Amino acid sequence: MQNRFQDLLRLVIAQLAQVRTVPPACAVAAGVALGWPAGAVAQVVTEFNIPTTVTSDPYRIAAGPDGALWFTEQFANKIARIDTMGNITEFAISTVDSRPWGITNGPDGALWFAENSGTKIGRIDTAGNITEFALPIGDFPLDITTGPDGALWFTAFSGKIGRMTTAGVLTNEFSIPTVNSQPWGIAVGPDNALWFTESSGNKIGRIDTAGNITEFALPTAGSSPRSITAGPDGALWFGEAAANRVGKITTAGVITEFAILANSNTQVITVGPDNNLWFTVNSPAGGNGNRIGRITTSGTVTEFVIPTASSGSQGITSGPDGALWFTESSANKIGRVTTAGTFSEFPVPSRATSWPFSLVTGPDNNLWFAEYFGDKIAQITTAGVITEFNIPTSSSFPRNITSGPDGALWFTESAATTIGANKIGRVTTAGAFTEIHNSHRKQRSVGHSYGTGQ
Repeated sequence: MQNRFQDLLRLVIAQLAQVRTVPPACAVAAGVALGWPAGAVAQVVTEFNIPTTVTSDPYRIAAGPDGALWFTEQFANKIARIDTMGNITEFAISTVDSRPWGITNGPDGALWFAENSGTKIGRIDTAGNITEFALPIGDFPLDITTGPDGALWFTAFSGKIGRMTTAGVLTNEFSIPTVNSQPWGIAVGPDNALWFTESSGNKIGRIDTAGNITEFALPTAGSSPRSITAGPDGALWFGEAAANRVGKITTAGVITEFAILANSNTQVITVGPDNNLWFTVNSPAGGNGNRIGRITTSGTVTEFVIPTASSGSQGITSGPDGALWFTESSANKIGRVTTAGTFSEFPVPSRATSWPFSLVTGPDNNLWFAEYFGDKIAQITTAGVITEFNIPTSSSFPRNITSGPDGALWFTESAATTIGANKIGRVTTAGAFTEIHNSHRKQRSVGHSYGTGQ
């Protein structure tokens, strides 16, 4: 893959959206069917069409310092800003086919992002001014985070950890001693060092702000560590994608691996309300998944079998009620498990193939989730009462959902080939939708393909 550099920066601000509305009578009828007063739902669903690509691939999204949401568009080659009124402004990245990947809030009040194919680190301020900083050819930056020293630190798939100041000065790239280590995730540890995973090197690395690297080999060969996070116990916790294990490493470099059943795949890990780590376990056909796992900070693993067989557990999050809530994609249910391991399951009212995916606690202290094939966003109370809201665009394939800074829920509509989809959606806690539509079409280019590791 060629690295393309351009000297001129180009800033493209999208035109204001054309507005399409759903008749108020339809919105009222839907609300009354749910038992709401007509006056409470006498509002329209509005979709904002703006000129961006149907295959833009909105990828990572983050709340910015300006109260808006910012996201990367991998195939459209843009960084976009959505305000809480649903207005989108897009900013084109000068480098062709840069494939913006990770995005994070920087210490300078700007957003910083990694251009995986462009081999650059980008900075965009809240006014939309983009500056790009070239990296050595072939770096392929992947993940990025703010370090304890106020600089930006990133993983380069080529086998390096990079440090860049907020002035855009690449102070150094530190080569990882292990050849072909392919570093993936990076996180700040409680010891004010950066910790990272080596997906091919099969190690966990630590780098201090002076650039001194220490590597710790994982006991299990070929485990492929991916994402990493700071745990509640002062240690770093990570998933081993190919080894049926969850790992823990102390800041002294002591590694403990906790095995789950063979032929199982750890999906998502989160810190629970009991300060233990909880994770979903899926499995290939004939495997031993279909469980919710708990790891105490002392390393004791307990696995709880989900009542419904082959449920396809995916996302997991701590609920406002002190329990863990998770999605059962294959079983079309939302699950709840107490910290004692007691399950409740709630069938999603939609068709059996609605495929509930990501799950998040909303600003109303209910759980909200996306129905990937159901084309709906749903709310479930801690009593298990589910209310579903139809997304105006059909075949939108909603995937990731998060609470926004405006008290609403924001989600991605990930369909890449469906006309009218490929949007960022917003839904209020009353069920009122706004969709922001990208309409320019661009061919997907062939390049490196990486999994998310979660």
